Amino acid sequence: MKRLLLSSILAFVFLGIADSSAAQSGQVSEQPSVIYQISADGTAKKAVAQMPYMHRGAISPSGRYVYTERIGYGKNDPTVPYVYNLQTKKLTQLSGFAKWSSSQDILYVLEKGGVVRINPADGKKTVLVEAVPQYPVLEFAVSPDEQYMAFFRRDEKSADKSQATHLYLQHLPSGKMKINDRIAWEKPAYRGPDAFYWLPTSKKVFYRTQDAYKELDLPTGLKYTHKLNAFPSYSTDMKYKYVRAGNEEYLLDLQTGKKVTLQKQAQVIMENYLDRIVWSPTGHQFVSEQVLAASGNAHDVYMMIRLNKDERRHIFPFGDVGESKYSPYMSFRENLRLIGWSKDGKSFYAADWSSIHYSVFSPEKLDEYLRVMEK
Repeated sequence: MKRLLLSSILAFVFLGIADSSAAQSGQVSEQPSVIYQISADGTAKKAVAQMPYMHRGAISPSGRYVYTERIGYGKNDPTVPYVYNLQTKKLTQLSGFAKWSSSQDILYVLEKGGVVRINPADGKKTVLVEAVPQYPVLEFAVSPDEQYMAFFRRDEKSADKSQATHLYLQHLPSGKMKINDRIAWEKPAYRGPDAFYWLPTSKKVFYRTQDAYKELDLPTGLKYTHKLNAFPSYSTDMKYKYVRAGNEEYLLDLQTGKKVTLQKQAQVIMENYLDRIVWSPTGHQFVSEQVLAASGNAHDVYMMIRLNKDERRHIFPFGDVGESKYSPYMSFRENLRLIGWSKDGKSFYAADWSSIHYSVFSPEKLDEYLRVMEK
């Protein structure tokens, strides 16, 4: 079982950096964004779309659409969300940040402090949570079975900041919802980490507070507080759990309790661990983004698929000349990202987005860590 599992684990390694000369001169790169489809074993790759320059996104379950975002460069320029039809090559602006349904080409959209559901094929819109100016929805996440949606609402009139953010759970078929917790949580000015994580079974939802991670168990309604550094990550078939602890990363076999080691290090540092894991919609295969130091020659940017079983590698060149530094936004790196799996789990998608470099943004748009603050 371990041999099969290890032979199926995929990891991206990003090597190389975006062109430093353009960044240092303050010029904005508007090269087209390219979408690639890669077979699950890493042996085949093809470009399936070329889009107007964008900075991030996610592919729909059918592979027909890409939800994407373009970051504004000026002080008051917002981040603008779009949906792109790969068949018609049509780009349509959306009314807010969005997330795909787990099973169909439907978008859940954060719209003016409420949440709506939109069908990109015909534009049909269904309001799920009404917008209330003094009680806006800040973040949300729909369960994998799409029976429930968890979301945070902020009581702007509350004098008690420790309880001003309210966790709601909404039953989507009936529309019924109720408050399940009152916490301290501030939406970051930059696009930070996710606020929610649903278990693949849809029986539990984990959520982030200002100083802890909490868990809501749906069948019992009980809540638990955990001392974690990140959300847990379970395979779709619930057979494995990804764990990063101390100086190692491993998969925990939930049936036997045994560990499948991914990597060990003398010291776990930012440039080595798996930064983001995306599980296949079937079984327990995953692909991940992994940040590694830039190659010595830095003449090309590479996306590398590594099969952990025997360290075989399939190298795919992308990108341009660059410099060897790291930032939380991949600001110095060619912006290569995972954007999802095909519905059948036989392939996954990656995008070569437009580079993000802090020097092209207005200084007022950056925080002290050079992270881009977005509207």
